Amino acid sequence: MSDSAIDRSDYYADYTPEEERRAVRKVDFLVLPFIVLCFLMLQFDRTNLGNAQTDTILKDLNITTANVNIGQTLFTLGFVLFELPSNVIAKAVGVHRWVPFIIFTWGLITLCQAFMTSKGGFYATRFLLASGEAGFIPGMAWYITRFYKNGELSLRLAIFWAANSFAGMVSGPLALGILRGLNFKHGWHGWQWLFLIEGIMTMFIAIIALFYLPSTPTEGGKSLLFPILNSRDAEILSARLITDDPKKAIVHGERVKYVDIKDTFLDWRLYGHCIAAFLSSVILTPINTYGPSVIKSLGYAGFTANGMAAPASAIGLVFSVTLAWSSDRVKERGIHIFIAMALSSAGSLWLALAPDGVGKRVLYGGYLMTAGTMGCGQAINASWLSSRFEERKRPIALAAYVAFIQMAGFAGSNVFKPKDAPRYTHGLVICGVCAVAGGVVMLIWKALYVWDDKRKAQAGDETPDVRHLGHEGHNSDTGYHNEEK
Repeated sequence: MSDSAIDRSDYYADYTPEEERRAVRKVDFLVLPFIVLCFLMLQFDRTNLGNAQTDTILKDLNITTANVNIGQTLFTLGFVLFELPSNVIAKAVGVHRWVPFIIFTWGLITLCQAFMTSKGGFYATRFLLASGEAGFIPGMAWYITRFYKNGELSLRLAIFWAANSFAGMVSGPLALGILRGLNFKHGWHGWQWLFLIEGIMTMFIAIIALFYLPSTPTEGGKSLLFPILNSRDAEILSARLITDDPKKAIVHGERVKYVDIKDTFLDWRLYGHCIAAFLSSVILTPINTYGPSVIKSLGYAGFTANGMAAPASAIGLVFSVTLAWSSDRVKERGIHIFIAMALSSAGSLWLALAPDGVGKRVLYGGYLMTAGTMGCGQAINASWLSSRFEERKRPIALAAYVAFIQMAGFAGSNVFKPKDAPRYTHGLVICGVCAVAGGVVMLIWKALYVWDDKRKAQAGDETPDVRHLGHEGHNSDTGYHNEEK
């Protein structure tokens, strides 16, 4: 929809600051936490393979680390192939309707993994699981942008992405309890119970999500069953949303057009964010897949290693949310993203290059730094990307962004070689170099944005694509300004 087609009077509302705070709090405490819960289920189901490997799954399926790497490559392929198509469907039918369907789908596939008996079944379920999960992250990220102003997004998206860390805190102890407590119960191995229980949990959440998630404020904010937002809340949220960014005034059910896809992929701004996301995400797959095994190799007991992965997730939770809060507060993106990626790089190199004689606690500290900071700049990067694109391009750009993160799994799935076990020094060095390179790309993109905005200002363009973060009180399109100075 073009700016000229937007009648902002349709979204005008007279409201008090207290009414506005009340409406935003409803989203913060009723909508966002449930979205995080759904993301938590995603993380359980995509990372439980790492916990299962501390049990007997490799022996029982007669597979090796090389086979696991192939399975993770197929997993990444499923994500990449179905990320954009899933997001196109989500925009057409509504994220609040599409997402519960895909959650139920991947929950069912997770459950089916409990019945694997061969290498072929392992490969098939890895691909199908990713195909079901594809579209959730970019779809939900776009859904969140429909409730908040651009200047509020980094913190909210960080809370959304913090499900990664929270899942790590919970999944390790949960897996430990299942693997120890249910191993050989009714003739089943612990890893089978792990997949079964987490699959049932996910399917249950999917059913609730169908009736719980509301439509976006500009579409009425209605839930099928639960009175989360009333009409007044939706009116206020819509008004503040459109006042902040008029391009968010879209028609319900508006479909993605070919020209939208073409224009998005021809936009140079997309690629710095995507390249940085790719480089910094190479570390994610090997740490998520082999993290407990790496800890075990340091000299800690097998099942204990699952629990010892949890502190890194707690560090990541605090660090990512704090960094995003700072980014929103000072209205800066590039340097904040660089800091996150540089710390991840430092942790990887610490774990990889520490002398052989160093104590296991020192090496464990390197693991905590790596796993506790990896991916912590993703939410800020997504927020920055979102603020730079108009609404018709935004869901496509976010889908591409997440697809690049998933494509890093192709490299990540094969960077830890069996011959490098147990320290995986070579792979960790590669991950560390990639992470800091991603941070450098973000600094370059920051400089390019400053140059581009100055060029547009000199050319007399009074309506660039990005509204100055935190610049409120304007009801005209001239309220758009460069977010970074």
